[in-house]
Amino acid sequence: MTISPFTRRTVLTSSAVLASTAALAACGGGGDSADIAEKIEDPGDNINPEGMPIVDEPVTISLMTRRANTSAEDWNQVSSVKETQAITNVEIDWGLVGEEAVAERRNLLLTSGDYPEAFYRTGVPGGDIAKYGEQGVFVALNELIDQYMPNLTARMEEYPALRTGLTFPDGNIYSLPGIYDPTTLGLRYQTKLWVRQDWLDEAGMSAPETLEEFRAYLEEVKASHDGATPLGGQSIGGIFSSLYGTFGIANQGTDAGAAVDLDPETGAVRYYPSSEGYREMLEFLHGLYADGLLQQDIFATDFAAFTAAGTEGLLGSCAIQAPAGFFGQEGENYVALKPLVRSAGDEPAWHAVRSELSSIGNFVMTDNCEHPIELARWMDFWYSEEGARLFFLGVEGESYHEVDGELELLPEILEAGSVDEGLKEHVIYLGGWYPGWATDAWFRGVETSEQSTEGAEVVEPYALSEVWPAFTFSSEESQQITTIGNDITKYADEALAAFVTGERSLEEWDDHVATFEQIGLPDYLAAHQTAFERRQ
Repeated sequence: MTISPFTRRTVLTSSAVLASTAALAACGGGGDSADIAEKIEDPGDNINPEGMPIVDEPVTISLMTRRANTSAEDWNQVSSVKETQAITNVEIDWGLVGEEAVAERRNLLLTSGDYPEAFYRTGVPGGDIAKYGEQGVFVALNELIDQYMPNLTARMEEYPALRTGLTFPDGNIYSLPGIYDPTTLGLRYQTKLWVRQDWLDEAGMSAPETLEEFRAYLEEVKASHDGATPLGGQSIGGIFSSLYGTFGIANQGTDAGAAVDLDPETGAVRYYPSSEGYREMLEFLHGLYADGLLQQDIFATDFAAFTAAGTEGLLGSCAIQAPAGFFGQEGENYVALKPLVRSAGDEPAWHAVRSELSSIGNFVMTDNCEHPIELARWMDFWYSEEGARLFFLGVEGESYHEVDGELELLPEILEAGSVDEGLKEHVIYLGGWYPGWATDAWFRGVETSEQSTEGAEVVEPYALSEVWPAFTFSSEESQQITTIGNDITKYADEALAAFVTGERSLEEWDDHVATFEQIGLPDYLAAHQTAFERRQ
């Protein structure tokens, strides 16, 4: 049910309204922020402040939108979009741009000043949100949220991390969130470490619980299954994530960004790739690599090669959401492991935990917006139960139906080759990067599959109870950390590959850490410490 804009709203005092108007009017950009403020204060007779339709006479809103290759070519022909137009009376000029060109196109439009009313699903970086927000190009959404977005307000009350992660240092919210319901375990704990139960049974082995037992399983795979890769992946990232808890790193989850967590000894923000726990993880992985137990092209493989190995039954272990979602029938042979411990008796810990705030850069309104209230209410619809079902499942009877109280995709959707292909003409969430509200009630990705959920239930008892959403920074802070951060990340990625493969010796670790310091790690951490303290 869509919540009325007035059910959770208190009457604003005149001083608050005037303050909001002044803040908007003080901004400058390609459009007229004072005009936007006036439109918010005086909506006009065509807009309905509650209920549907949003407007009596149709309006058209112009966006720039990233179109993923997996989605339909014409979104206005997608059944959920047509249904939403009928409900809201709002039509969208999507301004679709292919995913390969979206960043360049967005930046060109912002530079020229000839940009649309909003950028939708274009992945605006946090630094750009701060920069253009402070300049007034991106509109502060605080008052629109308070007055016209009751569904999003309800989600913020339900998931407090949303407001924390969306609010910039100046106190403003400039973008709308992607939301992962934390009780949907497959979204909360996406990457799990998997082994083949049938191969364990053949070897008379139980599921590994320690690093030593895991290595023994990989050695058995190498010895008994010709051509099989004992431990593989489409990249090293998933394997790293599955070992974070084992080595005591990423202790605030995996969404904080910038590879930062809290130093357990000092309580200060640290860059964990320079920590001793990270070095020990690299040492373990190098040992696997040196003995042929870790995929030898792990830093150069691609998704197709990875899925082919799994589908052909040539993969002993991997770290992904759910093997059955990628390997078909062969994937059914895998079981998820509890968090590995370094030594028997150690307490298991799982740190690969996602925040409720999955993204912040996929909707921003610009000062060229002709329809700020209409657009805010249209976006708020997607945060309602009715809107979320349309967004993720399509129109009832056309792409899904209700069976025993559960929402299930129709057989013809499931039999279309892939769920994405079957849903292509019915929904627009495909390809990710969406502002929206995902729960297992209506999200039908591999993350919420039965196997993924079962794997998540294995790690959930050992998982972090609190995780950080990504930090936000001022424009000045962002400019500093982006430059330093790019250099740090580039060096860190090159170094970790060299350490794992043995091109560099871990005896050089002290020099390696010193290089981070020379690149500018102290300033980088100081900015993150400031951002952390703002939240306290």
